[in-house]
Order: sequence, then structure tokens, then C-alpha cells
Amino acid sequence: MPDPVDIIVGRNVRQFRALRRVSQLELGEALGLTFQQIQKYEKGANRVSASKLHQIAVFLDVEISALFEGVSQFGSRVELSPDAYALALTYDKLSSSAGKEAVKTILTLMVGEAAETAA
Repeated sequence: MPDPVDIIVGRNVRQFRALRRVSQLELGEALGLTFQQIQKYEKGANRVSASKLHQIAVFLDVEISALFEGVSQFGSRVELSPDAYALALTYDKLSSSAGKEAVKTILTLMVGEAAETAA
């Protein structure tokens, strides 16, 4: 059974790769690996060595610590879908606090409408 840390690291690699619109084949070629090996990394089936983690971080242009997001000895983290994660990254890029408040208001209203429709 894969180690939970390997699963989280693999999920993070997959999310960053998808956000950058890089295929498993492209990432594999950049690292000198097959796409099958990238699949195994992303599923947590195989551990990623420190040197490969560094190469992945450089290629995907992320801090290596970002590949460990969600690994915590102090509790659990809310799991996000790739779309929700991409939305959160975009939200963080907003410089206007008014813009951020508007986005939160819109989403809150939309969730309320969905709940009313479902009821």
C-alpha cells in the first residue's frame, strides 16, 4: 500500500502539471522518464527521489515545498478538486480586496441558489 505522503506528493505533481497544461509524456521526457513512470509517481505507487522532485519543481516552475502541500503532522487538509485548486490559485492573484469580496459574494449567492433549487 502506498505511503500517504507519496500519494499527496503525487496528487500535487498532477495538479501542478495539469495547471501548466503539461502532459505526462512531456514531463516524462523533460525528466528522462516514461509517461508510465510519471503515472506511477502521480498515483503514489512509486516514490519520487529528491533529485526528481527538484527537477519536477524546476520544470513546473513551483517551489519544491509546494509539492508537499497537504502533508501535515498536525491535522488534515480539505481536499480540493483540480478545478477548485485552479480557482483558488487564480483568486490569490487578485490584487483588489474589492474584487476578492465580489468573487466570494458571487459564489455564496450561487451556492444559495443551488441549494434553493435542490430543495
